[in-house]
Amino acid sequence: MKVVKFGGTSLATAVQIRKAVEIIQGDDQRQAVVLSAPGKRNSQDIKITDLLINSYKEKTTGQDYKTTFSKIRSRFVELVDLLKVSVDIEAELNIIEQKIDAGTTLDYVESRGEYLNSLIISQVLGAEFIDAADVVRLTEDGRVDPQSYNLISDRIKQVKGRFVVPGFFGTGPDGEVKSFSRGGSDITGAIVARGVNADVYENWTDVSGILQADPRIVAEAQAVPEITYAEVRELASCGASVFHEEAISPVRDAGIPINIKNTNAPSDSGTMIVSTRATDQQPVVGVSGKKPYRILNAEKFMLNRYPELPGQIKAALKQKNLFAEFDMKGFDTLAMLVDSSDDFDTAEIGTFIAANTDVDDCSFGLSVALVGIVGAGLPGQTGLLGRMLNALDENGIEVRSISYGGSKMTALITVNLENYEQTLKVLVAQMQS
Repeated sequence: MKVVKFGGTSLATAVQIRKAVEIIQGDDQRQAVVLSAPGKRNSQDIKITDLLINSYKEKTTGQDYKTTFSKIRSRFVELVDLLKVSVDIEAELNIIEQKIDAGTTLDYVESRGEYLNSLIISQVLGAEFIDAADVVRLTEDGRVDPQSYNLISDRIKQVKGRFVVPGFFGTGPDGEVKSFSRGGSDITGAIVARGVNADVYENWTDVSGILQADPRIVAEAQAVPEITYAEVRELASCGASVFHEEAISPVRDAGIPINIKNTNAPSDSGTMIVSTRATDQQPVVGVSGKKPYRILNAEKFMLNRYPELPGQIKAALKQKNLFAEFDMKGFDTLAMLVDSSDDFDTAEIGTFIAANTDVDDCSFGLSVALVGIVGAGLPGQTGLLGRMLNALDENGIEVRSISYGGSKMTALITVNLENYEQTLKVLVAQMQS
């Protein structure tokens, strides 16, 4: 069995929905279907989920939410009409509107886009609709409750043929609808895949797999044929929006591969996310980055005797609503990358840290960008990192620091902020050479 999940862009219009239906019906193994709410139809459009959230906020702040809700209503009425299904969508929408009036929760309201879309598309497919609230359980803090797997396994024993489960929500410990974080339909797909012990979890999006770098910066970035769960996590930690991190755990634990595919180019192979892979032909899978940071340089004689010092500095920064995400240690020095998305007075913060920690001295340096070079083959390829760094030097890009991330498969470098985009382009060119 294959579990297929379609994202909001893949389901934004009746035309897109028909493409998804054709893909599902084109393979008899695609028996379990997980769906998102309709996404944007164009760059000026608003996602259904955002309209639902806006309706809730308008109601709770005493504003008239009816105009916003009417946009939701007209969108779903149009879909039912164009797809020629018999769902009593007006009645369903009336129930949601009544609950908003009665003061229901945000979790309930924001989950209704997936619920309604799944009701509609299950009829198009002639598939059984299974409410996620009946089979997906969430903990109080919004994580997956493992009992979900057994609930799904037991429920599908009663199903003949395909079934559709709305993504993004389940039931919390209090028995009420509880939603995942945004993008949570990916998590539902993983839960269903684990529950049915799927052979593969197909995640259909608007790109043909995971790309080597952000295509908005590196237009030449190519799809990666194969990548491990660990490499996806490493890329995400360095800033890449590759795949919802919480959607990896259920399938990773069961060894179920994830295939990222493109609804608009279904014949493309996409990217397979797997447990392990051969690295000889593809040692590095991608580069990603975060910015802007300011480098905090702290000095302490015999630093190794003060293991509590990094924690002291981070606590002082937190008091000023600042956060250090990465740190690098020398013998008597400590460098931290402090998020500088919001500007701050470096002299004032430096003085505060000196007064509230055991540092001998501290100061802020340049604004930089952090770039991660990720690949399971990185440690075994002698000279590979050196060649990539040499290419940066040849292009006039000065590397400010080099270190390893949480594992040897990630090399972290910092470059001047103005060199960020060129750094990604040079590194991808090296990957493709």
